Amino acid sequence: MRKPRIQLDAATALSYVGKTVLVESVWDAEPESFWQCVRIVGVLLPAPDMPGAPCFLGVELSSSTQEPSEIYFHTIRTIRAMRHRDRRGSGNVLDRVALPNSARSRAALPARRNSSTVPSNGSTGAAHP
Repeated sequence: MRKPRIQLDAATALSYVGKTVLVESVWDAEPESFWQCVRIVGVLLPAPDMPGAPCFLGVELSSSTQEPSEIYFHTIRTIRAMRHRDRRGSGNVLDRVALPNSARSRAALPARRNSSTVPSNGSTGAAHP
């Protein structure tokens, strides 16, 4: 069973402008999805007097021309914002996010780390049945 495509509203789409993202695109006529790493440089939203589908304007990082192309919202299955890129082009990818600036984990951490009772990794070493 295929994953459903995402639904983007205008506010969420605009929050991706200026971000580098991994996009998984799918088309009904193709059996396999297509992943690409792009820098989002704009968003096209249709106006009432202008027909058309909403899309991102994105520059693919592997492109030699660096000209933006359209990535239509209805073809996007997954979009993941990248935190940073190094010189080799790999990146630290956030998990699926609705917005590029999502809040950090709210996991509870020990009050004191690197003490005799709590090592630096936060583990108390106690077994929990």
